[in-house]
Amino acid sequence: MVLTISSVRLAEAADVPLLQYIEAAGDAQFVPYLDTAAFGEPTSGRERVAEGVVLVIGTPALGFAHLIELDDGTAHLEQLAVHPRAQRRGLGRTLLRAVYGLVRDRDLDRLTLTTYADVPWSAPFYAAHGFRVVPEPRGALGRVVAHERQRGLERELPRVAMQRIVRDEPTPIPAVSVLPVRDGADGLEVFVQVRAATMDFVPGALVFPGGRIDAGDRVTGAALDLPGDLVDDHARAWRHTAYGVLGDARQAARTVLACAVREVAEETGAVIDPARLLPWDDWETPLGSPKRFDVRFLLLPVRSDAEAAEFTHATTEAHRSEWMPVRDVEAGAEDGSLYLVAPTRVLVEELATLGSVDAAAALRPPITRVRDDICPTPPLRGRLASNDPTGD
Repeated sequence: MVLTISSVRLAEAADVPLLQYIEAAGDAQFVPYLDTAAFGEPTSGRERVAEGVVLVIGTPALGFAHLIELDDGTAHLEQLAVHPRAQRRGLGRTLLRAVYGLVRDRDLDRLTLTTYADVPWSAPFYAAHGFRVVPEPRGALGRVVAHERQRGLERELPRVAMQRIVRDEPTPIPAVSVLPVRDGADGLEVFVQVRAATMDFVPGALVFPGGRIDAGDRVTGAALDLPGDLVDDHARAWRHTAYGVLGDARQAARTVLACAVREVAEETGAVIDPARLLPWDDWETPLGSPKRFDVRFLLLPVRSDAEAAEFTHATTEAHRSEWMPVRDVEAGAEDGSLYLVAPTRVLVEELATLGSVDAAAALRPPITRVRDDICPTPPLRGRLASNDPTGD
């Protein structure tokens, strides 16, 4: 199954014709508020991708964000649109946070936009995400406002210019998450937990066991009895990630393994062998989140029923823990009965493609930290064809 919604991605050729369609559907929602004749025909997808960067979400695309640079170098959100049938699912927020990352990567520190002052999904939405009104816009932003007035966009309702300061904060907290997988009667299964509604980070989300790296994990990791070549393999696998805060590459690899063992024991009751854990992926929480993590994911192949039975519900951080067929996780994500954040969606889709413990365990996917939830779809990501233990 290809999930309708997984992560944000750069617009591809197949997305280009859909951009105008998405924008037109969004524009139609303004009809109860004003005469939309002044809007004119939405900008074509070809025009959008010719300038700046277009991010999309959905397969096929259900929403997009178009970031441009004004003539003074200011980062400007030219358009953010989500098709009405996909609204109220957090897609606009997800796209917006991905845009913050693009701004940061350009060494810019603010993002501007123009929008209607009183339409609920316009200025109030952006204000809730840290944007503030610019009372008297000048320079390039002022020229954008003047052009919109000439077009008649303010004829019926007031518009405002807004800006948000973009900083690379808070600093992501190093964390680890483990994907226990087994072959079940209905195909590949993964052990998952549904986070309690009282949690301050992704409450209610379906996740894999894991948590932040503690100071003690470095001490425990240094004492782990592990073959030197295994530690070297892990260090190479994580070399494209930001492991500096965890020590050198070998120290970081040991610390990650120690954290994985501890978190699995605390959250599931299972005692696992760190030597069987396989480096799998690395995701950093986007800017705009009140709490951010840099999560290293590891795969744990579970080969026997006895070992699988050791995994139980043993944490107050979740209200449910269980083995679940990967295809059921996909189905729940698709129909909305399960809430999955972008990393979980992408990893579940990859597991579904692999289909078995043997296929997953044989894979040595290249690991590059995913930032801002911007990630190609699994077929284009290029990980599933890799069997290179060096991760190249």
